[in-house]
Amino acid sequence: MAIQNNPQKKKHWWNNFADVYRVTKRTYSWIGWAMLAIVLAVPLIVLILCLLASISVGRTIFYIIIASSVGMLLATTLLTRLANKAMYKQLEGVKGNVYAILRSIKRGWIVEEEPVAFNRKQDLVYRLVGRPGIVLISEGPSSRAGELLNEQERKCHRVAPSVPIHKIQVGQEKNQVPISKLLKTINRLKKEISKDEVPIVGQRLQSLQNKTYRLPGGVDPNKAKINRRMLRGK
Repeated sequence: MAIQNNPQKKKHWWNNFADVYRVTKRTYSWIGWAMLAIVLAVPLIVLILCLLASISVGRTIFYIIIASSVGMLLATTLLTRLANKAMYKQLEGVKGNVYAILRSIKRGWIVEEEPVAFNRKQDLVYRLVGRPGIVLISEGPSSRAGELLNEQERKCHRVAPSVPIHKIQVGQEKNQVPISKLLKTINRLKKEISKDEVPIVGQRLQSLQNKTYRLPGGVDPNKAKINRRMLRGK
């Protein structure tokens, strides 16, 4: 089943800021103190410089206001940079982390909501279709996930022999892609089929899906959630 984007209630900017802060603080507990130090330090330094330079009170106040804005900007920049790192660290080792990333993918892709293949060890394979062709993405050790990927590649080739197939292994082993670089890896794939061919290929692949299979216990891709706005850098 492909992802369907349901309309969500729009959040205010302060709600998004609070979400980002909470996610970041779970990994970097010192982020609050660091941001406070930056916000206070910048105008304080400017004040000291103004006093040493004997600048008038009016100009000093003006410079402090500017410095306060700069301090808040620097603190927000620090939070934003650490937020993505924090999210990816929290996703490492979580079953279904690949799907958490795929849910944030931009339009133009058909993404299966559930893994198209898995084994008893809970290694998973996800499938998506887009302009680059068919993309198979695995979770799990390279030795076991590689077998699942090869099996799915053969199945996809039978129903779509002329469509390019890309295999990506997510993990920390050699020749695997870290979860933090998955989106970049997908976006760098060369476009090889047209927009009109994408849904046609997706329909062909649906014939491979066994509707009676169940996910192994302990695997729930929907539990691995991620802030989509942070992934897009917005």
